[in-house]
Amino acid sequence: MFEDLRRVASASLGQVYKATTNTGDEVAIKVQRPDMVRRLSLDLHLLQSYGRMMDAICEVMTEQIPYHSNFINAFASGSYMELDYENEAANQIRFKTEFEKRRCNVTVPSVFKEYTTRRVITMEWIDGTKLVDAPKEQIQKLIPVGVELFLTQLLDIGAFHADPHPANLYVTNEGQLCLLDFGLCAEIDERSRNAMTAAIVNLLSGDFHSLIEKDAKELGFLDEGMDVTELKPILTKILTEGLLEAGSNLHDRKRKLMDISNELNEVFFRYPFSVPPFFALITRGLGLLEGIALSGDPDFDIFQASLPYARKRAIEIFGSNFLAKSGLRKLQRRPTIEG
Repeated sequence: MFEDLRRVASASLGQVYKATTNTGDEVAIKVQRPDMVRRLSLDLHLLQSYGRMMDAICEVMTEQIPYHSNFINAFASGSYMELDYENEAANQIRFKTEFEKRRCNVTVPSVFKEYTTRRVITMEWIDGTKLVDAPKEQIQKLIPVGVELFLTQLLDIGAFHADPHPANLYVTNEGQLCLLDFGLCAEIDERSRNAMTAAIVNLLSGDFHSLIEKDAKELGFLDEGMDVTELKPILTKILTEGLLEAGSNLHDRKRKLMDISNELNEVFFRYPFSVPPFFALITRGLGLLEGIALSGDPDFDIFQASLPYARKRAIEIFGSNFLAKSGLRKLQRRPTIEG
């Protein structure tokens, strides 16, 4: 079946081999380690016990809506799906098709379904280098592509690769971004996609009234019937000082967040604030992209990098009048990344 089989990488869930099929195709074969379901189940059981404890404490000590158990359950569900390589193969085929339909400037390896099972996945071998190890100039060129790619998944496709860590982002020998490992993916319904598009636009334009009064409720951070009059000035300060004015420097951002820690504590203790389960995966994905970007460009700004695609998508969903109303037209226009 395979010739010249040799191990090339190891990870927590499995090992990767390079081989050649009997038809001459070079392939990457990921083989799951034995007994992973039992090991993972023990870790997740401990996490779920922690989540139930935190919810009980928060229910007594704060006005917060309990969300830790739901949050961890969503993570657990995704973790079990990661162990199903047939599901990963289906995700990879789906994203490859969706990216090609949108002419996204990205490579996704083809899957060899005939050599794929629940614990083994076989795909096209891609020669390249980890993005984080690429020259700084190449990182600066490709990170905007990565940000737009992530937003395309988030705001348009309705499903996103939730694990874009350095080992899953490569640069091909032709200089194109390559996305690997589709085991951990998450779905976002249309209502949440539209609310997230509006939230990005309203955040960048400084329309905190719409962001807090409407978008935060649509996304599930706040109850739809909640009176946010008292909360608006607190959240406006947090969002302005902790995010928009903090800049790209991670140390400055951490210091800014420490400066407004009292306001953050007030939000979590005094108000019925919740976190949608999928949102942690979103922030994790953007955080990983930002970390790689900052290694190549210390002045990289994740919010400004999101602006071109957010503007384009907002026009597609809400029409050009929405941008005029939000004030986003006044922000600096940057060219979009095209494939």
